[in-house]
Amino acid sequence: MRTLDQLKQKECGTILSIVDNQLALQLISMGFVIGEKITVDRIAPLNDPIIISCGSNCVCIRKKEATLITVDDE
Repeated sequence: MRTLDQLKQKECGTILSIVDNQLALQLISMGFVIGEKITVDRIAPLNDPIIISCGSNCVCIRKKEATLITVDDE
């Protein structure tokens, strides 16, 4: 069990929890649901932000926000 910021580019995991309620509401409204597979598509050259995808949805988030998302390795 790790947080999303610990995944490397092209690694996948399953969303276990989102600690921050506001962030959870924003991500859930975009289709990032607990139990879904999530992939780190790209990491910016200075390691912040990161582009993640879940299903057909793709979003860019800060590393600070990624630390609030717990994932299970696949």
